[in-house]
Amino acid sequence: MSISSLLNVSKDAMLSYRLAMDVTGGNISNVNTPGYTRQQAVFAATGKVNAKAASAQLSVKVENIDRMFDGYTEMQIAEQAQKAGAGEAKNDMLARVEIVLDETNGGKLNDVMSRFWSAWGDLAVNPAGGVERDALASVGQEMAAMFNSYGDQLYDLQMNANDTIRNTVADINVYAGEIASLNKEIGRISSTSGEANQLLDKRNEALKELCGLINCQYIEGANNSLNIFLTSGKPLVEGDASYGLVLKKSPVSDFHDVVYQETGEVINPFLTPGKGKLGALLDVRGRVIPEYMASLDEMAGTVMNKLNELHRQGFDAKRNLGGDFFVVVPEGSKNYARDIELNSAILADSGRIAAAATVAGDGEQATAIAALKDELLMNGGQATVSTFYASLIGQVARDVAEAGRNSEYQANLLTQLNNQREGVSGVSIDEEMMNLIKYQLGYNAAGKLCQVVDEMMETLMNMAR
Repeated sequence: MSISSLLNVSKDAMLSYRLAMDVTGGNISNVNTPGYTRQQAVFAATGKVNAKAASAQLSVKVENIDRMFDGYTEMQIAEQAQKAGAGEAKNDMLARVEIVLDETNGGKLNDVMSRFWSAWGDLAVNPAGGVERDALASVGQEMAAMFNSYGDQLYDLQMNANDTIRNTVADINVYAGEIASLNKEIGRISSTSGEANQLLDKRNEALKELCGLINCQYIEGANNSLNIFLTSGKPLVEGDASYGLVLKKSPVSDFHDVVYQETGEVINPFLTPGKGKLGALLDVRGRVIPEYMASLDEMAGTVMNKLNELHRQGFDAKRNLGGDFFVVVPEGSKNYARDIELNSAILADSGRIAAAATVAGDGEQATAIAALKDELLMNGGQATVSTFYASLIGQVARDVAEAGRNSEYQANLLTQLNNQREGVSGVSIDEEMMNLIKYQLGYNAAGKLCQVVDEMMETLMNMAR
């Protein structure tokens, strides 16, 4: 091997170790960067040995800069991100429902209904009493307003979910577009140079965010591209192309359906409630809250219809047959909780309350109406109004508790998987410092070789003189 060849060996080694130190320094500087994947310089020998010719030139180069990436763990994280996103969204929405139907501090619907039935009992004792009639009209109006408030607040939560769905769809389109753009950039760069590593990390973070929003699947295609598909088989991202989702007004409700823009297909049925924020929001908006509203409507409608039936059979203070005590506005509405009102005629004149069973002015009809409190009117004659409402409140409490437990469980699983990822892809300062020392020693050794070669050349030059 010639002296000049030794200089090349030294030069290649110094450049390689310097690059390795740069990579290690990059790892250390990004120790707290979210989603960063540790990189490692891969060394390879260069040159060849020819013993017969008595010549050799062996050196070293950085053949590749590898990402310490575990594809299986990343796939598990993406899958778990869908479950965690759904759990968090459902827990958040049900916590708001619990606030609406919270009866723990009193003064809410349960308390108002108790006072309402008591007011009928008071009127039965003194059917001619103006104070009792006014008190009944007042608490009847208060109970109707409380039903209205509950119904309106639950409907507002549906509208809030609808708005959040709109924002979620917009975010999905942004992340899909970002991934498609990164696919294009990554395809332009040689993956063996390590230059694509930063883009791959960025794309991986965008994928996790996207998975938290929608139920999807992905596969890797040509040129390191990432192709993402809905469970219906429709692509969200294919190579450098992204396909958006849009909202379309539902023909059967006040809300919006999620539509695949390319075909106009409604994809709501393909969005699993337990995977992705969007699916959870659609489930809460379209099933969970409507079930609570239906129970409130059933309760308000039963109270109204049963009470009106008895009230029309009685006589008011002017010996006229009673009319409806409660009405719904607009007439014919089945949204009893949101639309129930005290009859305006009774509101204007409490003497129109039919408390008597006969024109004699007794309080028998008020007694019969007060007895509705203990009648099995709900669930096909299986429950009273109060027990039915207690059951509804209990169901909400159980749903909220279950959503909270599930959200915490799914978040903990995601944390465990991220910790597992950190064990492979995360940066360990101790390990990187050891690598830095190792590469520095190699660099120093190559520098020492260069110094020795320089001294040899100087000696030879002196001998030639």
